[in-house]
Amino acid sequence: MSQFRVGAVVRGPQGDLGRVDALIVDPTSRRVTHLVVLRHRLGPRVLVPESAVLEATPEVVSVRLDDAEIEQCDRFDEPSYDRPDPAITYDELALDPGSYFLEPYVSPIEGWALAEHERIPKGEVSIRRGDEVLASDGSRLGQVDEFLVDPADGHITHIVLRQGHIFRHDDDVLIPVGSARFDEGQVVLDLDVAAVEALPKIPVQRHRHVETDRGRDRADHPHQ
Repeated sequence: MSQFRVGAVVRGPQGDLGRVDALIVDPTSRRVTHLVVLRHRLGPRVLVPESAVLEATPEVVSVRLDDAEIEQCDRFDEPSYDRPDPAITYDELALDPGSYFLEPYVSPIEGWALAEHERIPKGEVSIRRGDEVLASDGSRLGQVDEFLVDPADGHITHIVLRQGHIFRHDDDVLIPVGSARFDEGQVVLDLDVAAVEALPKIPVQRHRHVETDRGRDRADHPHQ
């Protein structure tokens, strides 16, 4: 069970580095992946990977990073993450409501297998929510909104365009990662617009409400 708590002091080998301001949770593996650390009251928040933690209590989190190393951590970009329903709980984690964000991962609904699709580990994805997606002819299709994860191995098989895409219907548009080339801030496909529109529709399950109100989650997203 997680010992991480918002407000805990983050301490490195040479002294205090800041305080835990929030936690990042992977909703598919149900574990904390990063600590959002506030270095200074008016300073930026940084993402400290859970793998850097040596020991944690509700009061103090000891990490292997020194002052220079924590400054090199990625900045916390809040729009890249989901805020869960305040009532969401995970039996494996003891998390205070409102203290954490969810990674933007979705899963296929039960009965949909992804074994035939190419996949990449989550840590190797160099794009973020909001990055633009281009067809093979350069046409702008929309923006990355989420990533589809295969529960069998936890790897990403598709990127999800849900809002702001050019297609007339309101369905999610799921694009196989095997058809994409990832550049910094951009996804370039080897598919044209017609080929993307013809891709099979895969109903997805989002994790913001599924623990507490599955019916409402389906109502909020009728194409799941």
